[in-house]
Amino acid sequence: MHSALSERVRFMNIAICDDEERCLKNATDAAKKYASQKTDKLISVESFSHPEDLIDACEKKGGYDIYILDVVMPDMNGISLGEKLRELGFDGKIIYLTSSEEYSLDAFRVKAFDYLIKPINEEAFFRTVDEALAHITEKNDKYILVKSKERSIKLSFDSIMYAELSKRAVCYHLTKGKTVESVTLRTPFTEACADLLSDKRFFLCSQSMLVNLDHVTEVENEAVVFLDAHKTFLGEKSCRKLRSAWSEYLFS
Repeated sequence: MHSALSERVRFMNIAICDDEERCLKNATDAAKKYASQKTDKLISVESFSHPEDLIDACEKKGGYDIYILDVVMPDMNGISLGEKLRELGFDGKIIYLTSSEEYSLDAFRVKAFDYLIKPINEEAFFRTVDEALAHITEKNDKYILVKSKERSIKLSFDSIMYAELSKRAVCYHLTKGKTVESVTLRTPFTEACADLLSDKRFFLCSQSMLVNLDHVTEVENEAVVFLDAHKTFLGEKSCRKLRSAWSEYLFS
């Protein structure tokens, strides 16, 4: 996943995209005022009036930590823009700006963090960005230490798409197609993965596999699809359990 956020969340990038000049200015002014009040962090704010310009900037910079997107835009609406960002692997928090709540369910398709009703209420805006930042901080501060045959490796929770029992070892499947395999287990799989399972984003699909719900984009009848289009077979029973847990996780 692409994220510009530093490990201790001292620097944060916010991108705003709205085709209406007045609305873009209002959101940008609110974000810059928020940034000026956060003296313990360096926060940059960039504004875009066209979705394509935001996508280009993401590909050059490696993405943003928070995206504030208007829902109704010509050519590419905010939901489609969010889907494109996810498809490209940019996993920053998405906050939608909308004039009504009718798009709130659509926002769940791209795992939007929240949505704000126009015109922007400064108090609600600040509170939502605060919550997004707190969520990012919590997620990026969690790590496990995996002992492999060659060395010990520090893995962030967010880098793990799923983990499975393979030949008496835990195989961690990471973002960007990487894998890390532990040494031979001397404990049950669930005990070896207890730290991950204590975090609500991880779900135990079976006694030998757990999935990071944040990285799931689709649950098929017998397989799960992740953000980078990676697909792995689970079986029908496990997929039913995962689909239910994923839905509950998204809507909670």
